[in-house]
Amino acid sequence: MKEISQSEIRSTATDEFKYFYTIIDEIIIVVCSDLEDDDATVNSKISTIRAKFIKRYGEILESGTWTGNRAIFNEFEREIDETILGAIKVSIIGTGGVGKTTLLQLICGKDIDLEYIPTINVDITSFDGEALEVNRSIVFWDFAGQANFRSLWKSLLDSTDVALLVLDSSFENVNQCKEIIRDVLDKFYKDTLVIGIANKQDLPHRLTPEFCERILSEADRHPPIKVHGMIAINSVYREKIHAILREAIKRVYPDIKKK
Repeated sequence: MKEISQSEIRSTATDEFKYFYTIIDEIIIVVCSDLEDDDATVNSKISTIRAKFIKRYGEILESGTWTGNRAIFNEFEREIDETILGAIKVSIIGTGGVGKTTLLQLICGKDIDLEYIPTINVDITSFDGEALEVNRSIVFWDFAGQANFRSLWKSLLDSTDVALLVLDSSFENVNQCKEIIRDVLDKFYKDTLVIGIANKQDLPHRLTPEFCERILSEADRHPPIKVHGMIAINSVYREKIHAILREAIKRVYPDIKKK
């Protein structure tokens, strides 16, 4: 390590992993990757970590005032997670008019717009994970539900960590969602965690979340889709959807750090 320059990145491999390393003054940055990971991609991420680290702590290191106390770098853990792992992707899918955008507004604490304006293609919204007690940012993808946009879902769902399948809790719509499960989710994203949101529970003659769950179970997805009741236009439900997301992210990333 002492032989490499301050700007150089080296790597070495074992039977199971590759280790990439560089040095900043007295600080060594080491990233462990799988053997098949692309070297250029890992090098790029190390360069990003290095640049962010110098920007935040460079003056301390240059001044010679650092005492060796590593605790001052604890805040940098989130920067590392963001750079190496990226943001958590949550896709919000469902047919048109079921309340996907309203649900996203509820999650983000924005004013609820009761006028129905169809989403075109997809809306992407970044969200700080602090509200969900997650030490990584979250990116929500709000999919257009109109039939002419659904052919895009296969590609847009790529790299999704959690999918929220939003229903309007009507019998007709729940059966339409069985087709989404069969034709898209089970066909291309069988391992993606899917959470059902039975929205519009305040309207008359709506199916209960339990009944919606029973109908969706006929799609034979494993594990079965858990369905939660929701009234997305009511801000009281914000904590409930946060709790649902918190639990879902914990299932996908059991070792994720809390904010």
